[in-house]
Amino acid sequence: MGNDPLFDDDIPEVHQPQPKRPWRPRFGIGSIMLATFLLSVLFVMGHYMLNDSQQGVLSNRFSFLFVTLAAPMLLLTILSIGREVLRYWEKQSRRKNH
Repeated sequence: MGNDPLFDDDIPEVHQPQPKRPWRPRFGIGSIMLATFLLSVLFVMGHYMLNDSQQGVLSNRFSFLFVTLAAPMLLLTILSIGREVLRYWEKQSRRKNH
């Protein structure tokens, strides 16, 4: 409404579109390594399940059962123990520094 300062907010603001930034992935090398590991385990399980071995000490069926049933629990156990050992070492290093 003219030059009246009471009505300055009546003027609609024109929003300028932001320039488009190039696409960046939302995952890092750790995610890629984890996905690769999981896919390789799945393919190993499928290979052991579908193929019989005629030679060798252990059959592929036993390997399939080990990989699918025991390996995840062993992996989690090893990771848990490693995590606790790292915590212990960090506590020890903090005590030596103080």
